[in-house]
Amino acid sequence: MRNVRGDSQRINRLFYTSLTLISAILLGGLGKLSESNNNTALAQENIPVSGSGDAQLQPILQSLTEFMRHRCVGAAVLGVSVKGKPVGVWGLGRMKGRPTNNWNPACGDDTQAPLAAIVPADTPMRMGSISKPVTFAMVRWALKETARDRAGLELTDDQIEGMKLFDPQHYPPLIPGLNKQYPVAIIPENLHAVFSGKVKFPVPVKDSKCANLNSGFADKQWQNVTLGHLLSHRSGLQRSAPRYAEDVTANLPVLRNLKTPANFQAQEQLLVNEWGSKSVSSAKNQLGISPSAGYFLPTPTLAEIMQVLAGRCLQYPLGQYHYSNTSPAFPTIILEQLVASGRYAAKMGKPETHQGSALEVFFKKELGISTAADRGIFMTQGVANMVDREPEKRAWNGKTYYWQGWDVKRPHCIWKRSFCDFSTWLNPKPGRINWSWNLSQVPFSSRNTDLSPGTGSLAAEAEVFLKFMSEYWVAGYENNPRIGEKRNNLWNRYTAHNGALDGTHAWGIQLGGNNNPKEWKLPPVDDNGRILDDFANLKMYAGVLPDGVDIFVAVNQRADKKCVNAKGYNCGDAYGLLDNFILYGVSQVNWNLLAPRAVEK
Repeated sequence: MRNVRGDSQRINRLFYTSLTLISAILLGGLGKLSESNNNTALAQENIPVSGSGDAQLQPILQSLTEFMRHRCVGAAVLGVSVKGKPVGVWGLGRMKGRPTNNWNPACGDDTQAPLAAIVPADTPMRMGSISKPVTFAMVRWALKETARDRAGLELTDDQIEGMKLFDPQHYPPLIPGLNKQYPVAIIPENLHAVFSGKVKFPVPVKDSKCANLNSGFADKQWQNVTLGHLLSHRSGLQRSAPRYAEDVTANLPVLRNLKTPANFQAQEQLLVNEWGSKSVSSAKNQLGISPSAGYFLPTPTLAEIMQVLAGRCLQYPLGQYHYSNTSPAFPTIILEQLVASGRYAAKMGKPETHQGSALEVFFKKELGISTAADRGIFMTQGVANMVDREPEKRAWNGKTYYWQGWDVKRPHCIWKRSFCDFSTWLNPKPGRINWSWNLSQVPFSSRNTDLSPGTGSLAAEAEVFLKFMSEYWVAGYENNPRIGEKRNNLWNRYTAHNGALDGTHAWGIQLGGNNNPKEWKLPPVDDNGRILDDFANLKMYAGVLPDGVDIFVAVNQRADKKCVNAKGYNCGDAYGLLDNFILYGVSQVNWNLLAPRAVEK
């Protein structure tokens, strides 16, 4: 693991020769090198590449750089392994802005700005929903470990998945096939009481997707929801969570039974204890709030968000597949119940709390990988510039790739005789105090999902995530083995999972077996085998893919000026082809010629 700022010159020096060769190959086509006296110019003009890998893998790099050029991508990482052994890990582009001076003006970049540092091969990238496979592997691990340590039970994945989390007759839940209860509580008692129908939900939610629950009790379907339903998106949950502002934060007085000024003062004191009185006082001054006129409150917890969700019906029948970004919430809560620290990952704004978190312990104990709040795999922090190892995220908004937005992380209310009013906070201006306790906008890429770190907040280095993929399945919502289960040295099955957030599009791909894709859509390919910049006229391409090859690829944007203005396709469709570009490159590799040392287990 290296420090980016201290290594930028060393990277340029160490990889200069390989950059020249790779750049020549990527510009001129495979097996076709330019004259040696032009190599230096090519290296300066083409997308820079750091890292190393087997020379046979150049077609994959070529496909990725073609995608970057066509989609104006500033930075990317790529990792490839064969049967669990890395054979290539690269960083491409630059940490900010355009990657090269040889750049299409239609991309909208500031071509007068100096070129930034080259992306190192160990650069972490946000993964979006690829955080889900990690979360689901971790919850399986935690449940098995705890059952073994506390009761000497060796549980299977089927037994874990079969536990009814909200069975009103059993708390903790019964373990299928054993007629025994799980040895410890895995859902907080107050949440179990609400979702099992023992007590009424605290907050009714207005929702156009389905009618409110007139009885005041949670949807009875919850009583039969198993962990497996949540891990496979079959619990009936709709895709999104309750509205963070109107449904959750504005109802904090109800959720926390806050009725008097003294109650709210006690809430604010928790923040003073954690962040210091200077931070809270400064924020109040910026908002023009006198010390006793209003109060800052700790951000809603995941458990509180779930209490609000109990007031919304389950939209789909139990067992029917519907992808939901809320599904990882309860697995995350289970992890926090079982791990000693009570944390899934570092607390927002507190990077030191990564130590002892479920994420840190799992990767150290199960995969032998030491991690930190900005190393290996971690939760992207909500504070702007806290993780300066990540490339600056990009997404064209009509004017620039780097706009700013209002962060919603610091709720507050104004006391009005008998209640505390959140109206000012709900106003986009001026009520949004950010994580740094400032009344200012922040880069859009610092926003959090406001739900669960397991939903989409993780960032990872390519080689670290390749190690995870070598041990666990990244997908399998419909077939067994399922997402997050142990791979057990099985290399003949295809699974893939993508993730996307503002400034992120990523794929984890595990190739193998008869279910490997046989064909895929791409823009047209020219006579030299290079993919053209024509996303409005996709063609089907057929190819043969190998067994046992894992790929992690991520770029630092999911929109660009060209696709925003395009006719005939949109940005979602364009960036959704990233995996197809990679598959095309994989199909062009002669895998039989990889060096034996690279493919041996």
